[in-house]
Amino acid sequence: MRNFITNFIRILGICKDFTGNRVNELGNVPRCGVAPKFSDLEVISLGITAEAFGSDSENILFHRLHHECKEDLPNLISRRQFTA
Repeated sequence: MRNFITNFIRILGICKDFTGNRVNELGNVPRCGVAPKFSDLEVISLGITAEAFGSDSENILFHRLHHECKEDLPNLISRRQFTA
């Protein structure tokens, strides 16, 4: 999973460069309401990285991220309501 985190950080940097001034300093698209802990750009980067690694199951991906990379992604969204 270390390779996954390394690529996630690289893709996040590319996304930040690509979006420019379309997102705020936290990486979120400006909108009303509370800003999420895991930014919009981080969600997009996570999706792109998972696709690049050929991850078929979102449940398996989040399970592995929560158990193996919790310290690397402290603001990772919780999916408890979706898992059994």
